Amino acid sequence: MSMKEFAKHVIAVANEHQLSVTNLQLQKVMYFSLKTALDESLLNKEVLKNLYDTPFLVWRYGPVEKDVYDTYKIFGADPIIEDDVENKSLKPLNRVIVNNLREDPFSLVNKSHREKYWAEHESDITGWRSNIEYTFKDIKSEV
Repeated sequence: MSMKEFAKHVIAVANEHQLSVTNLQLQKVMYFSLKTALDESLLNKEVLKNLYDTPFLVWRYGPVEKDVYDTYKIFGADPIIEDDVENKSLKPLNRVIVNNLREDPFSLVNKSHREKYWAEHESDITGWRSNIEYTFKDIKSEV
C-alpha cells in the first residue's frame, strides 16, 4: 500500500460517484480522509502507517504529497481523467472520501490552514512550497 495507491483509490471513488477531482482537491481529500481514518480508527493504525509511505509537505494551499502532486500536475486545475480501480482494503474510507469530495476544494484549503501544524509552519513556506514534512503524528487531531 502507498500514497500513490491511495490517490488512485480516491480517483476511483470519485469516478464511481460521478464526482470530479482536481489535483488540488485530491491532495486535500487524501489529507482529510487520512486524518479522519486516524481519528475515528476506520482502519488499523499499522495499515494507515504503511499507507503513509511518503509524507505530506507544508505548502501554500495546505498539505501536499509531492509524488502524487507531480503525477497529476499535468491536469492543472482541470479534473483528473483517469480510470482507476478501488483498493478493497481502503473501502472503509469511501464514505469519508465522498464527503470530502463534495466539499468545496477551497473550503478544504482553508480548513487545512486552521490546522495547528500548518499554521506553525506557514512562515517556512517560500513561494508556494516548503520541505517541512508532516509526520504521522502531525496528521492526527489533538485530543
